[in-house]
Amino acid sequence: MVHKIVYPVLIFIVCVLLAIVISLNHRNATNDFYHLRLSGESPHWEINGYQLDLTSGILKSGNGKLRFKTRGNVYTTNYFVFEMNAVINDKDTTLQSKAVSGPEDFKNEVDTGAIEGPPPITKDGKSITFKDIDKIYAVIHWEGQDDGIVHKEIIDLYELAN
Repeated sequence: MVHKIVYPVLIFIVCVLLAIVISLNHRNATNDFYHLRLSGESPHWEINGYQLDLTSGILKSGNGKLRFKTRGNVYTTNYFVFEMNAVINDKDTTLQSKAVSGPEDFKNEVDTGAIEGPPPITKDGKSITFKDIDKIYAVIHWEGQDDGIVHKEIIDLYELAN
């Protein structure tokens, strides 16, 4: 007869304690997730829909569209480099890059490509958070179609407000 009362009371007490432990553990855990969708332009280039996803263990960067601004949206170059950079704690860091040597035809838009991996590390040895990013910008180098000179333009996409 004692077993009919003691076992349900013990099970109830264990369930309550387990719920309290899970609740306290969940309250202390941070689950930071940052998603940016960036767009911008320079005199010759336009970038749209560039995505940056940052969690405590993974940085996904890319999947944007890059367009050379010409009449008719047609441009061919023999040299092209795209870099996505960030200033993190006053230090320039390349998040993603794409290089093409040989004819690259910019009909309409070109994919920026994408990369996924561990995020940069702070001076303390921890993964960066969004608060550590001061600025995000794209750098584009390309060979002129008519002059053969390598040109460079920067597209500012994000800057931390002071």
